[in-house]
Amino acid sequence: MTRSTEVKTPEERAAEALAARSGHEEPRGVEWQRAGGGHFRPAVGSSASPASSAPSPSSSPSSAAGLSHARTVDTDARVVPVPQLIRDAVLLLARVVLGVVLVAHGMQKVLQGVSATAQGFGGMGIPLPEAAAVITMAVEIGGGVLLILGLLTPIAGLLAGLVLAGAVVFAHLSNGLFAADGGWELAAGLGVGALVLAVVGPGRFSVDRLLLRRLRGPESPAGP
Repeated sequence: MTRSTEVKTPEERAAEALAARSGHEEPRGVEWQRAGGGHFRPAVGSSASPASSAPSPSSSPSSAAGLSHARTVDTDARVVPVPQLIRDAVLLLARVVLGVVLVAHGMQKVLQGVSATAQGFGGMGIPLPEAAAVITMAVEIGGGVLLILGLLTPIAGLLAGLVLAGAVVFAHLSNGLFAADGGWELAAGLGVGALVLAVVGPGRFSVDRLLLRRLRGPESPAGP
C-alpha cells in the first residue's frame, strides 16, 4: 500500500515549527506574520485570548515613531540642508541689520521733533498724526533695539511690520517702486523682514533663547 504524503510549503513548515515552540496549536499573531503567512486572522471558534492575538507591545512604539517620522519628513525637508550654526548666524545678521536701520530712522524722527514729524505725517494723510509720530518713534527705536538683542522678537517684529505697512500705504505707495523716487521698496523690504523674524524666531544667538533655556532647562543634543 502506498501512503500519500502531504506536501507543505516552507512557510507552512516554519509556521508549524514556531507554533510548536510557543506551545500553541497553530501559529498566532506575530509568529504567523514572521513565518510569511501575511495578516493573521484567527480561526472561527478559536480559544485564543485577546492578549495572544494582540500586537506585540514592543512593536507599537516603533510603529508610532515611524508614523510620526513620516509626518514630519516633508515639513522638515530642505532642498539644500543648512547647518544649524549657519542658520543662527544668518538670523543674527538679519536682526542686527534690520534693527540698526529701524533705530536710525527712529532717531532721525526724534531729532526732527514730534511736531515736525507729526506735521509731515499730517501732510501724508495719516490719521492722528501726533499720536502716530510718537508710536512710530517708539516702535522704530524700541523695536529695533529688541530685534538686535533678540528679545520679545515676535512682538517686536509684528509691531515693526505694522508700522512699516502704514508707511508703505500712506507715504510710499503712490511714488512707485524705487526708494530713490520715494517709492515703497525699502519700507516693504524692512516690513517683510520684520514679519519673517517674528514668525521664524531670532535663532539661538538671542536673549529669547537664553531665557527659554533657563525656563526649560538645558536642551538635549538632538533638540532643534
